[in-house]
Amino acid sequence: MGRLHYGILGAGNIFFGWGNGSGHLPGCPWVIEEGRLAAICDINRDNLNKAASATRRLYLDKAAQHRAAGREDLAQLLENDCNSLKLYSSLEEMLQSEKLDFTVIITPCEHHAEAIRKILAAGCHILCEKPLVRTWLEAQALADCVSNSDCIFLYGENLIYADPFHDVRKLIAKGEIGELDTVRIPFSISKPGNDNYANGRVGALLDNGIHAITLAWHIIGFDYVPQTVKALHPDGIATRIGKRLIDGEAQEFTVEDYANFAVLFVHPQTGHWVSAILEASWSFGDMTAFKATGNKGEISIKDGKIMVEDAYGNSHPRNISHGGFLNSEPPPGYGGHPQQLLNMIRLVRKNAVPLCDIRKAAESLAIAQSAYLSEARGKTAVTLDEFKQYAGKFSHTDELLEELLSKGINKGGLRA
Repeated sequence: MGRLHYGILGAGNIFFGWGNGSGHLPGCPWVIEEGRLAAICDINRDNLNKAASATRRLYLDKAAQHRAAGREDLAQLLENDCNSLKLYSSLEEMLQSEKLDFTVIITPCEHHAEAIRKILAAGCHILCEKPLVRTWLEAQALADCVSNSDCIFLYGENLIYADPFHDVRKLIAKGEIGELDTVRIPFSISKPGNDNYANGRVGALLDNGIHAITLAWHIIGFDYVPQTVKALHPDGIATRIGKRLIDGEAQEFTVEDYANFAVLFVHPQTGHWVSAILEASWSFGDMTAFKATGNKGEISIKDGKIMVEDAYGNSHPRNISHGGFLNSEPPPGYGGHPQQLLNMIRLVRKNAVPLCDIRKAAESLAIAQSAYLSEARGKTAVTLDEFKQYAGKFSHTDELLEELLSKGINKGGLRA
């Protein structure tokens, strides 16, 4: 089998990233030997043209770097792929015209469901950005669609591939700090990455919080089962900054800009439990830094380095390592997107089962929405089973979403 061909659906912010190798585009030339970006699709022609220009600049720049380093074969691949890249304003047209092995979905999440169904119908594998959709109900329906297809679906939680979290997971798995009991993950910034998130009814919990949830689950171990969720005092799930400057004017913020909550994960065989204390914010962070605590020590991250402290207070670094890259370069960026793309290519090539699949995506949404329900019930603990029973009372996903947003952000009075 030669190089796999893939298309990207969506040319918004996450396509380009926020500098320092973040986003999806920087990974494309990094996987050039195994995968070819054949097409980009976006209904917004301006975004599409900007994406094409950025891709061309990056590919030609990387080609020049490879040529200067004596890697003429990679330089030619980059130049050829750059010149043959196709642009589409219609997903259907891209799927019909290109023989794609998989499609990367990076549109706003409110458009994911329709795209997923169309791509599955075309028999094409999928890598889909987080969050999967906006409600657990919709996620469950999509999970059934994927299960009834022959397509691979990789849920795009990029941080599980990123430095330093990938190595943190390995250190915990090998018993570096004994038996894990707590993981603390703050994922907090001062404002939304995109003002359109709120227009799509996505707040900090479904943006940053989904990152924290799935990353915590990965670090703890996907063999653990999320059981209980609790919004934490004092803020819980809240809108802390009532008005923001959006499109040149002060506007009321209609979704949460802060979430602080705990998740209890339980191992189904041993009964061992691990607590995840999580923060997701668009209104600055209040929680202490990342830490994983076990009965023999703890792991923290300082200046991008993994630090391990034992029970006697001795602290020592653990170096983040990569395999040899004799014919290429280390993965660009800090966010794990390049490694995630390479993982998708190899999953499709081997017809393998993803580590992070659509069921994990759906359960991550159930955790997030259980936090809304906990807030609405006075920050009392809510089991995932209780949330799912509650969600089942709604016949439409949008009805569930609006109920949680209207009554699960520092408000009570949800229907019994």
